[in-house]
Amino acid sequence: MFPISRYDKYDPRVGGFRAKLNAAWNSTSGPTGVTDLNRVLVVGINGSGRVVKAAAAVDCVGVIVLTGPKEAGDPVDVMTAGEIVEIDGDDFQGGAAPTAGQKVYYDATASRLTTTAPADATVGFYVGHMVEATRLVVRCQKIGDAA
Repeated sequence: MFPISRYDKYDPRVGGFRAKLNAAWNSTSGPTGVTDLNRVLVVGINGSGRVVKAAAAVDCVGVIVLTGPKEAGDPVDVMTAGEIVEIDGDDFQGGAAPTAGQKVYYDATASRLTTTAPADATVGFYVGHMVEATRLVVRCQKIGDAA
């Protein structure tokens, strides 16, 4: 069985919020050959108050991990603080597996994660840090002008 990312420590009263999906998310809703299920994706909220994949750092509000298909309009928990376990290279742009101690940021390519800091230190989205090679501590915050 392949590792699948999942929420580990999460308190929905203080570590995130619930909102409805703008579009269906399933095993074929990701980029070609990549699933959106069981992966950490950085999301934003559109003008209708619906959850969408973030398109730029200024749009980012948190992360989600959906473990099963969801229809448009289904409510989901968006994490802004908590822990996600069973992280692997599939959660990161380029497929490189993270290591303990690395900082994790948003990568605009398919709303994936990256360990590469934004080139412009005044604009970006910090997701959190790796405590172990497979455990991400989420502490979402905008960097500089993205606020």
